Amino acid sequence: MAGTVFLIVVLLLAAMVLTVVEICTPIFGLLAAGAIGCAAWAVYLAWTLDGLFGMILLIACLVGAPVYVVAAVKLLPKTPLVRRLHLGRDKAEAGEGTPEAQSLARLVGRTTIAETVLRPSGTIRVDGRRLVAQAESVMIQKGSEVRIIQAAGNRVIVRQIEK
Repeated sequence: MAGTVFLIVVLLLAAMVLTVVEICTPIFGLLAAGAIGCAAWAVYLAWTLDGLFGMILLIACLVGAPVYVVAAVKLLPKTPLVRRLHLGRDKAEAGEGTPEAQSLARLVGRTTIAETVLRPSGTIRVDGRRLVAQAESVMIQKGSEVRIIQAAGNRVIVRQIEK
């Protein structure tokens, strides 16, 4: 009997550990199914020992499991181990992911000629380099003089210079 009670305790602890691991590293419910199987096996073993003990353990599992899962979901993200498993929030600014963002930002204020019609996007040439640009508001004809007014990431906005 003592060996069976020890096995019941081990099965319940295994169910709890499998539940936590499933929450931390979801693998499509395989560990959750294992946790349910461990708990069911523990209830079966308790039932074979004594019907009342089995009934108490069944009710404890049915009430305790949802409480345990909710508590684990709320408390686990605050633990150091789980914080190391999950990615943090992105603190990068707009355009930092593109390597040419810095060089394009230096072009703001420069004037150049539209190489193609910008309706609203087309190409311009700056320092012998061809860039995709977008007209600020109206269509800009090929050969028109434009000023770069904004560069964020790989997006360049131009405005036609009125003569």
